[in-house]
Amino acid sequence: MEIFKIVGRFLSGGSILFYALPWLMVLTVMGTIIQKDIGLYDAVNLYFHGIITWIGPVPTPGGLTILGLIFISLLVNFLFYSGWSWRKAGINLSHFGILLLLFGGILTIITKKEGFMIIPEGEQKNYFSDYHNRVVKIGGDVFNFSDLKKNQVITAGDITLNILDKCDNCDARAPSGRYKNLKGLAVNMELFSTPSELNKEVNFSGLMFEITTPAAVHGTYLIMEDIPKNPIINEMEIKLTRAQTPLPFSIMLQDFRKIDYPATIKAREFESDLIINSNGNEWPVSISMNKPLRYKGYSFYQSSFDQTAQGEVTVLTAVKNTGRLFPYLSSFIVLAGLLLHAIIRIRKPT
Repeated sequence: MEIFKIVGRFLSGGSILFYALPWLMVLTVMGTIIQKDIGLYDAVNLYFHGIITWIGPVPTPGGLTILGLIFISLLVNFLFYSGWSWRKAGINLSHFGILLLLFGGILTIITKKEGFMIIPEGEQKNYFSDYHNRVVKIGGDVFNFSDLKKNQVITAGDITLNILDKCDNCDARAPSGRYKNLKGLAVNMELFSTPSELNKEVNFSGLMFEITTPAAVHGTYLIMEDIPKNPIINEMEIKLTRAQTPLPFSIMLQDFRKIDYPATIKAREFESDLIINSNGNEWPVSISMNKPLRYKGYSFYQSSFDQTAQGEVTVLTAVKNTGRLFPYLSSFIVLAGLLLHAIIRIRKPT
């Protein structure tokens, strides 16, 4: 039991906060500075959401680790060393509000997902696509694009892919002649890498690979992100696409409106009339640039639009943020605790 008391006193003491808070500020400064070189997405993941942050060859605690340590320290102090009495009720309530805020932040880091939906008029979708992560699908098998390497061999069913080249950001040129037995898109083009954009969502990824099955060598193919002409071998389509998050409901675009400033073609407002279909129930809802849709833990924002030969297309930003309500709830609890503490102090007998 003595060892638990020692650990408890250490966790609840001020030493963790003394070192953790300055290091959290250092991570914030480093992440803010380096984002101009590696992009906002990588900076956030490396410095703010990471468990370990590498400073050169040295591993150091990342932002998620630091927040976890601070939460554990405050939780142990709250549960075992708060001095539970009416006189300290207000302070303890504010302490609980801060714990709730930290818990919500950690939950958001772990579970938050962001992406986009592109919905043509009259069509519906029940998923949103990731801004950054790509996957290669071979029939029902899914491989993370970021994990794939040149000369790697992957297998799905009786199909084997030998990856000849991979580019995170691709351009195309006429075939150079270094690949043989070209099929599909590879007959007319060859992929080559170009420098990756700092905003990874605008990169255009691709793969070149050789397909073999037990029966034959089928040839050299290429796939490019969201290009519909994909090889189909043994009734299995091979395609490269963005990772998708399924929704527990579907959204149909009924009508899209672009409202311009008077006497210009510059957009003043985008509006989408949507139909939500959830468990067989349907109802209309309209969203605009300053009026998002929130439903079942998801938020949808009107971000852009497109005009195609088939008609108008709305582009929605989709966010799943499990911890969205925690800042509001914790702020209310902290305020209530401070008010209670003030009332107790005022009414304290002299």
